[in-house]
Amino acid sequence: MRVTEAHDLTAPGHPRRKRFLRVALPDGVTYRTADHLTVLPANAPDLVTRAAAALGADPDTVLDIRPTRPRGDAIAVDRPLTVRELLTHHVELQERPTAGQLAALAAADPCPPERAALATLTDDPRTLVEILEDHPALRGALDWPALLDLLTPLRPRHYSISSSPAVDPGHVDLMVSLLQAPARSGRGVYRGTGSGHLMTLQPGDTVYARVQPCPEAFRIDATASTPVVMVAAGTGLAPFRGAVADRAAALAAGAELAPAVCYFGCDAPDADFLHAEELRAAEAAGAVLLRPAFSETPEGEVRFVQHRIAAEAEEVWALLGAGARVHVCGDGSRMAPGVREAFRTLFRKHTPDADETTAERWLDGLIADGRYTEDVYAAG
Repeated sequence: MRVTEAHDLTAPGHPRRKRFLRVALPDGVTYRTADHLTVLPANAPDLVTRAAAALGADPDTVLDIRPTRPRGDAIAVDRPLTVRELLTHHVELQERPTAGQLAALAAADPCPPERAALATLTDDPRTLVEILEDHPALRGALDWPALLDLLTPLRPRHYSISSSPAVDPGHVDLMVSLLQAPARSGRGVYRGTGSGHLMTLQPGDTVYARVQPCPEAFRIDATASTPVVMVAAGTGLAPFRGAVADRAAALAAGAELAPAVCYFGCDAPDADFLHAEELRAAEAAGAVLLRPAFSETPEGEVRFVQHRIAAEAEEVWALLGAGARVHVCGDGSRMAPGVREAFRTLFRKHTPDADETTAERWLDGLIADGRYTEDVYAAG
């Protein structure tokens, strides 16, 4: 697929950078609102250079890789390619080694002290490349068949599509949040493989991707007669931008719409309120009610989306009483559990004698009925 537009969504200098990409779909490829774009990333050139040096390999050496036995987790290559191409497009370089990989490295290390040190590693924060760099006797100690068994095939990354085919069926939009943080090993900065790759793309570049349908339960019917509550933080807003566009198109066509409320968490209104102008125009047209929560400029105790849900408990409870469906998208480690707890608290507040167990059963019932759905993820 070809990138046609690329620009930052966040203010210049904002530490949590987010980027917009528009990608042209090949002829015959279609999508539906809230689908995913599954992207095969590429490792950064400087990381590839480091990995080749740690392996003792010339990046320009041509390898002719032919599978000798069927294996589901084998590297998907059946042609000649250079070491640089292999390390860029086909293997993970930033994952922490598994116990099996560490055992293979220990067995191959010709240096007794290094071999002993590798044999004792268990929960080590270093990546495979860092461990290779720290054990120089491994340089050139592994032949290519052994290395190909050792290296993990590069995984595709999944991104929620942030556009609607009602607006443009030939393109998909993405919101990408750069994962960048101090490395767990204490050495420099870790930059996510998938997000780091997408941040480098410019109009005209090629991205290897395919459309992946989302679960049917997560789709939002713009013309449904029941209300909808959308909850997101950061780039979790992506599928809801598409849903709001669907509602705006239906409204323009004369449809009568049930209420839709979008709780959206970001840092500050002038830093990372993603697609703010577009969403405010949709709100003015009556397609959605926006309920942002700004963590760096909170309103009273409202810092995150779960706080605003709690602050507007009466309205949310009334929407649920009218049959509202709740959709949650974004960070699965902190935001999504916080939102679940906000809804359990909401139930306890409005239900006499309800305890935590009763509230848990109530939320489980909403989930089982398809009225509370999540599309959550870990950054990468």
